Amino acid sequence: MKKLIALALMYLCLIFEINAQTIEITPFTGYTFNHGFPILGGRATLGGGQTFGGMIGFQLNDFFEIETLYSFQSGTSTARSTAIQGDVRARTNAHYAMIGGNRLFPVSSQMAFFSGLKIGAGILSFPNNEYRDISRFAVGINGGMKYFLSDNVGIRLQANLMMPISNVGANLWWSPGGGTQVGLNGWSSVIQFGFTGGMIFRLGN
Repeated sequence: MKKLIALALMYLCLIFEINAQTIEITPFTGYTFNHGFPILGGRATLGGGQTFGGMIGFQLNDFFEIETLYSFQSGTSTARSTAIQGDVRARTNAHYAMIGGNRLFPVSSQMAFFSGLKIGAGILSFPNNEYRDISRFAVGINGGMKYFLSDNVGIRLQANLMMPISNVGANLWWSPGGGTQVGLNGWSSVIQFGFTGGMIFRLGN
């Protein structure tokens, strides 16, 4: 799944590069906060932590750009429920591979605000192999600002909402690779909120 997503994003990058006025490459880091949500008979928390990743933006004109994104965040997730014996505590990695568009609001030749929407895949993996990896369709919302220190180098600050659309409970937290399946379910949309900042490297086309 991860390889297929990476290949698809690379293919789309090649397509957008043809029509782009400029290309922006932005490595970033930041922090994603804990997110708690109800499950049957209890509550679960998707753990927060430092976020790393990168974006490639293809500016089509002064007011719109297409952007691809990959981000990685590691944390410790927990769950408690009267429907299971013992608490669940597992190291969890959240991966997002997404594509979407940003509406740009230029303030000057150096500075612009933006807001955008992305779609793609959200993958929750468990590095200690307690549970199977979970892949879900995901939606992302972002907003922030860019400020260019020169024609080719700038800084970017933004806030993010990442939302994998999933049936949590049994499907998200208790899908062991082996052993007893726990008959637990419940519906909730996971929402991960965080801030990121990075350096922009702009390439002319």
